Amino acid sequence: MKIAVSGATGYLGFRLIRAFLSRGATVLGIARKKNDSLGRLLSDYKGQFFVCELVSDDLLYEIQAFCPQVIYSTTCCYETDARFLEKTVDSNYVFPSHLLKCAMHIGGDRKRFVNISTSLPPELNLYSLTKKQFSELGKFYSSLGKIQFVNVLLESFYGSDEPKTRFIQRSIRSFLSGRNVDATMGTQKRDYVSADDVIDALVFLSDAEKLKSGYDCVSLGSGVAPSIHEILEYLKEVTESRSMINFGAIPFRQNEPSAKADLTRLREIGYDKEMTFWKDGMKNMAEEIKNETVD
Repeated sequence: MKIAVSGATGYLGFRLIRAFLSRGATVLGIARKKNDSLGRLLSDYKGQFFVCELVSDDLLYEIQAFCPQVIYSTTCCYETDARFLEKTVDSNYVFPSHLLKCAMHIGGDRKRFVNISTSLPPELNLYSLTKKQFSELGKFYSSLGKIQFVNVLLESFYGSDEPKTRFIQRSIRSFLSGRNVDATMGTQKRDYVSADDVIDALVFLSDAEKLKSGYDCVSLGSGVAPSIHEILEYLKEVTESRSMINFGAIPFRQNEPSAKADLTRLREIGYDKEMTFWKDGMKNMAEEIKNETVD
């Protein structure tokens, strides 16, 4: 199978590429510029892995020449401040639109376009708004019969190798180092799903036969939503930390939501693996980070 993945240097994109390569797929990674990690994959998977650098290559030509069966759009910008308006719109809407256009112009059967979106409501911030708007664009073109558009409503995810700035990673490291943790009141509920489960489910979507031929929407999470208060208290417990958690030190965002994935559609199309329970996954993550710190 031939797979194209945009956002190849990002956390999910890079992990998705590695997962497909390990399964024997031929992969085109799409990135603004090749980095050392992609360079190592090119060396390790000669003839199986290729990179399209947007700084020098023509996107449409490269993708048409590669002719993937499935395209994954993992490109995103999490910035929510208006100062980053152009960057956010470009990453979350403009560039994915170019990618969608490329997919519609590839010869052969209608291509499957897997869009990594968010479950967050569009009114929350610029990130969620632009993600929602691109999802609507994909839905429109799928209704015209030009693309099979799979919209993945991804919940929050965690992994020991994720960027250190992300919430769970940052909190664990603060507890292990004895730093106090500032938080909201923590009453909002969040579905945190293991990154390993996310990658496994996304790979499954590449050849899932029960997806609708036009537009399909699939929620992806653990299906369980503890409160942020409960999560932080648990992380403090498993790290055996003496840090203080300052609940209420950070105000809630406007329109702050609670969120939990409805896994009904994912199960309907045949994904039957159990999701990692959040306590088990986060405990393992804390142990890995602790061992890394000790080493």
